[in-house]
Amino acid sequence: MYEPQPVQIRFLKKVAPFIREQRWHPTQSIEEHPDGALTLHMRIPGLAEVMRWVMGYGGDAIVEGCPELVEMIRLESAKMAKNYQ
Repeated sequence: MYEPQPVQIRFLKKVAPFIREQRWHPTQSIEEHPDGALTLHMRIPGLAEVMRWVMGYGGDAIVEGCPELVEMIRLESAKMAKNYQ
């Protein structure tokens, strides 16, 4: 088991309602933004599952914290882009 680490993910206005309506993690808190977006804060022990979840929201989700998760998504996105050249 990995040590839980803080993660912050900004969800743009278009998908923010889907995030607001559900409890995603016991440690979560939500920070609302004036433009209708929100930032989901939580402490999680593993990043692979969260990476897949965040990528499911495409460009409407932006990891703002957790450099390790940012790098995982960057690498996976690069592999995906290569597959579609």
